[in-house]
This record gives sequence, C-alpha cells and structure tokens, in this order.
Amino acid sequence: MCCFKQAGHQPSNHKASQYLASRPTMDVEAALQELLLEVPNEVFTKWLSKRISLIWLEDDDDRLGMTRFEEGPGELTRRRRLALDPGEITIGLHPALMDEPLLLRHTLAHELLHASGMIEHTDELHQWVDKIAPGPSISESPLLQSKREEFLAGARIQNWSCSHCGFEWERSTMRKPKRCFRCARPL
Repeated sequence: MCCFKQAGHQPSNHKASQYLASRPTMDVEAALQELLLEVPNEVFTKWLSKRISLIWLEDDDDRLGMTRFEEGPGELTRRRRLALDPGEITIGLHPALMDEPLLLRHTLAHELLHASGMIEHTDELHQWVDKIAPGPSISESPLLQSKREEFLAGARIQNWSCSHCGFEWERSTMRKPKRCFRCARPL
C-alpha cells in the first residue's frame, strides 16, 4: 500500500504538498486501516488492503475524492463478473480535506466502498458510508459550504417560484423545496 509521504505521491513542487506543508496532519493511513475493517464484503473487498494507493488531488480539482481502477472499464467488468483480483486501485483525496477530519473519513469511506465493488451511487452505498463514517452537516463544514456556494453560483435555476401564489425566492439550497414558503402548497 502506498503512502502520501512516499516520493511520487507528493513531490515538493506539487500544489497539494505546498498546501499541506503548513497544516497539522491527520494520519490518513491510520484512518484507511480503520475504515478497511468496516467495508462490507463485496466482490473486491478481500484485495483492498494490498491494492489501494492513496494520492492527493490537485488543489483546483472540483472533486473531494475519486477512485480509479487502473485496469480500465472493460477489464474491470470481466474481473467483477469472475470475482478476480481488481488490480491496482488509486484513491485520490482533495488536500482541503486535511482541515476537516470527519469529512476526510467520510470521503475516504465513500471511495473505499467504490473500490470494494460498489461502483454506482446507490442508496445502499450511501447507507454504508453513513454507517461506516458519518459525514458532517453542511453547517459544520466550511468546505461543504464553499462547495454548495460554487454549485449555486453556477446553477441554471437561481430562483424558486410558486405557480399557485406567485411567490418567488432566491435559491439557497441544492435541492428543490417540496413546498412554497408562503402558501405551503407543493411545488
């Protein structure tokens, strides 16, 4: 298993290294080892401890985490069907997660579940993530708040409006409200 501290994963001229140099470090490897024990038994689970490499994503990456199977989608499908070793798996984490240990654990658990064979974003995957490493609420996480603001700034719909009473209000949530704030009728 590769470590963030090894050469090649965090060169000194890499933006993520410069970002992390002045911050207290969380032992990500220890968090990985703890979370590996909680991953449910899926098609690739038994190989996870030997096949995962952790890397830092670039500072300007818009993802908090990513999982990459190095064998490619065709070969991955074959290996899933035959329950074979998945080959090398890379999990990348955004360096800003170092400031929020709960969100880092939540994101790492999410990516580990993908690595175990839960490829799709299903309710089952999200239930397992919440069971293994519950994430912080948006109000507790400056990083999630900034991601929400980025999303809302670029969203096509900037205002919600009620077709019943005509009330209109500025969008401040990711999801569409179920009811009008004024007349309480379904939207």
